[in-house]
Amino acid sequence: MTVGPELYGFPPPETVPDLRWLGPDYVSVLVYDLTQGLLRQDPRTSVMGVRCEGEPRLAPSVDPAGVIRAHEACFPLQVYVQDGTGRPWRLRGRWTYSGRELGTRAASITHFWQLLSAEGI
Repeated sequence: MTVGPELYGFPPPETVPDLRWLGPDYVSVLVYDLTQGLLRQDPRTSVMGVRCEGEPRLAPSVDPAGVIRAHEACFPLQVYVQDGTGRPWRLRGRWTYSGRELGTRAASITHFWQLLSAEGI
């Protein structure tokens, strides 16, 4: 049985309906995407925990008909990792999802990480 990282501070999905465009379990999607990004940098990285440090900043945009077609969700995170050499780190940063043309055939969702600090612990 595989055990994932410890997760803290994420608002329950039912309390943030504006995140439905990320799927029914936005936290699992976020942790998966974040982990994949870190593994591309160091294939032996282990994500030990992820803490959401506050409410996600949500920024919807509506089309002329009043339908939300674009949305950004920015999460302030602390990510606890062990690098490929076994050294533990605490990364602080912002994880952002950007959805465009939502509700259409051309819909796309991208994501990116903005690292603010990295501390060996």
